[in-house]
Amino acid sequence: MDWGEPGAFSGDHTGFSAAGADFRSKRLRLDDLIMANPTATFFLQAAEECNLGGCIHPGDILVVDRAADITHGSLVVAVVHGEMVLRQVVKRHGRSFLRSSRFHDEHCDQSENAIWGKVIYVLHQVSP
Repeated sequence: MDWGEPGAFSGDHTGFSAAGADFRSKRLRLDDLIMANPTATFFLQAAEECNLGGCIHPGDILVVDRAADITHGSLVVAVVHGEMVLRQVVKRHGRSFLRSSRFHDEHCDQSENAIWGKVIYVLHQVSP
């Protein structure tokens, strides 16, 4: 009987694969999973809590893609009055607004408010 590679069984199957068999063929790399555009992807650390687009806590790592398409509902890093802030893009009646976590909509005037990039992932610790 040829057993092939370690962990590979060519006989009758019990319905369960060996523990970790799904990960044997390719090693998972965080860069490959979260960086569609490596030259346009940046990591920022959240300074305060934000309830837009999920729960973002102080210290969370934001993965921001500056080349991603911005659509209605996108969570973005915007520069508002010279400060980098998290906002949600709201498109209504042909106009774009930036919604703050206080659900106050600000008109997205490119001269004052510039979208820096789209938040594509949030990484946070689940246990200390």
